[in-house]
This record gives sequence, C-alpha cells and structure tokens, in this order.
Amino acid sequence: MGPVGTGWKENNVLQRVLIANRGEIAIRIAKAAAALEIESVSVYAAADRLALHTRHSTLSKPLADHQDPVAAYLDVDQLIAIAAETGCDCLHPGYGFLSESPALAAACAEAGITFIGPGAEVLALFGDKVAARDHARALHIPVIPGAAADTDADVENFVSEHGLPVMIKAAAGGGGRGMRAVHAPEQLQEALSRCRGEALSAFGNDKLFVERLLAHPRHIEVQVCGDHSGAVCHLYERDCSVQLRHQKLVEIAPAPNLPRELRSQLLDDAVKLTAACGYRNAGTVEFLVIPERGEYFFIECNPRIQVEHTVTEQVMAVDLVAAQFQLAAGASLAELGLADLPPPRGFAVQARISTHGSGTLTAYKEPAGAGVRVDGHGYAGYTPPPQFDPLLAKLICYQPNAGYAQVLKQTARTLGEFHIQGINTNLPLLTQVLSQPALLQ
Repeated sequence: MGPVGTGWKENNVLQRVLIANRGEIAIRIAKAAAALEIESVSVYAAADRLALHTRHSTLSKPLADHQDPVAAYLDVDQLIAIAAETGCDCLHPGYGFLSESPALAAACAEAGITFIGPGAEVLALFGDKVAARDHARALHIPVIPGAAADTDADVENFVSEHGLPVMIKAAAGGGGRGMRAVHAPEQLQEALSRCRGEALSAFGNDKLFVERLLAHPRHIEVQVCGDHSGAVCHLYERDCSVQLRHQKLVEIAPAPNLPRELRSQLLDDAVKLTAACGYRNAGTVEFLVIPERGEYFFIECNPRIQVEHTVTEQVMAVDLVAAQFQLAAGASLAELGLADLPPPRGFAVQARISTHGSGTLTAYKEPAGAGVRVDGHGYAGYTPPPQFDPLLAKLICYQPNAGYAQVLKQTARTLGEFHIQGINTNLPLLTQVLSQPALLQ
C-alpha cells in the first residue's frame, strides 16, 4: 500500500523525522517515512538496545538512563534535544507514551519542529475527558453520564446519584490502562487506588474520570482526518468490541451488521465533533453503541494514530501514516484524495498477538500470503523487556470480495500459521475467540 495522493513530494518540506516511540508502531512510522523519502531517527531506552525498531530507521540514538525505561520515552526535553541534534524537522509520537501530550506538541512548536498530529490546544481538549464531553454535549452529541473524579468524594457523590455499576478511567490516557469497572461499593476504594497508580505510571498523570457503565454495548470508532483549512472527513468506522479487561483483542472494518442510519449518525457526529475544534491530522472518535435501541454515546476522541488503524487502511486502500506526514506538511484532504473516498471494500480483521510472562524468542516466523499482513517487532533471539506493553505483532487479514464470516475464518486459520517459541502468547485465546458464533451477530 503506497502513500495517498500524487505530486506531494515536490512540495514537501519535511526531510527527517524523530520517531518518539518503540516497537511495531515505530517500525510502521519508519516505513511510511521511507516511502515518502523522509529520513528517520529512532530512539531507544537501554532496555530496548536490541529492539527491532532501531534497525529500521536511518539513524538510531540512545535515550539517557532512567530508573524506569518507560520514563525515558516520556522525557520531552530529551526527545526535543535529540531531534535538534540530529537535524529532525518533524516528530511523530505514534500511540501511547507522549502521543496525546500537549507539552510535547508545544515543545515541538517552540523548537520549530513539525508535530505529526493535532496542535497542543486540541490535544489538551481531548486529553481532558470532562472537557471533551462538554464539547460533545455543546454540539448535541449524546454522552454517557459522567464526571471528573478529582477526589474520592467526587466518585462517591456520583455513585450516590447514578448508582452502580460505574467505570473509573484515567482522564489523560487510553488503551485500557487506568480503567476499572466497579460493581459493588466495597470495590470502589481499591479501584480508585489502582487506577491512579496505573494512570501515573503510564501517562504521568493520575487524574481520573467516572462514568456510568453500560451493559454489553458495542465499541464503534470512526477514523477522521483534518487539514489546515479546517476541512475534516471520515474514513468510515471500525468495530472494537472484542476486548479482554478493557484491552482490545480483535478489530474489524467496517463494523459488521451495523444499521445504515445508525452508521450515518456516527460518521456525521465524528466529523462534527472534530471540525468544531479545528482538528488537524488523523484521529479517532469513539462511541459506545446499542444497535437494537438505535442508541449511541460519545466516549472519547483519541487525537493520534490508533493501534487498529490497519483495518481501515486495508478496506479504504489508504496509507494513514503517510497521510499524517502529508497533512502535517500542509497538504489538503482534496489533494490527498481523502475528501471523497468511496465506501469500504470488503472486510478486514486484526488480531493482537501479545506475550504472556517473560523469556526469549527461540523461534519467530510470521504468516504470509494473499490477504495477510503482519505488523510486528519480534525476531528469534529477542527478549521483550517486561516493562513495556506486551504487544508483539498484529495480524491483519483482508479480502476485498469476501464476506465478513469468510475473513473471520481466514484470520482464525492464519493465526495457526504463526510460529512462536520461547515465550507464551495469547495465540490460543485469539483462535478460540475468533471461533465464537457470537462474533457473527
């Protein structure tokens, strides 16, 4: 899949990107940059010195030692210093770490470095779940009852008013970290303590948010892109309902069996929400949906590339990471061919392969073939550092002319073609999940 649009390179002012991330997304960014003839600089904590992402960039630089290797990737000053030292004129934050940090975006602007993502003001808006909900409510977009959880008393008052169950969330994060469902009063204090600790560790911010917990909704998200003129478009939706402990396992594009009118409402509201704040670059608007009632609720906007962007790329025939670079360089949606895309073609399914426990990969071989894509960062001899997210690879299966059930079966079958030894993984669980009849409903 190549970059979107034509004739962009001649007007491109971006020459070298600092990739402020690690793992498979850092490799993904380096490949997109190379396709656009942009050089790349990767960074790595000491624990990551043998990580595969360091081999895919033009240049690789070590991060200064921190007691916690995660902290190395959260060091804004150091990242900006390395970008300046290596002559980077842009910075891509990937997902996680500082990808939603207004401080990083502002530091880039001050240093004259193009941030590949929305501006600091938009990041601040959507990084505050209360402000984001207020923004949606002002636009008459439905939201779930919720409130800031600055103190334990705030949560207790919310529970007194709305009852249980509730969901405690990290106000400044995502990806399932800093989240706990509370079904009984005796669970509340432990949930608050754990969420604050996880939020501080993962995002450097322990602010929390509480909202009513819906029973068995579908998790539907809409991919959006915006340019410097203020224009925003959608690239249709994904279904991310298959989760384990609030971590997504399987993602599907487009969302199967979604009523046409409900889909149209979600797409329209996602564009309205982002256009109203001058959104630039790629992002995702997430909703909880109850199709049988025709109900949906805005939950958050992730102002960055998502782990599951791959399934949208497949069904829309668009390179979203390349588009991020192009939009940041000033290209318009129309110039990139994004303003009036045809509907999705076929179905794509992504399964996230994660490690369980510690160890060294003694064998690692990815499946291949027609309709099969793998974004991963494993290799034989690699010991994944335990301090980081255990995501090892993403399997994406796509068929342009097949039905959803066929692609689901192809994904389950292809999981069996992975050859991974030395570390336990969730491959058996994924195979079991993808074989459930409930996924076809």
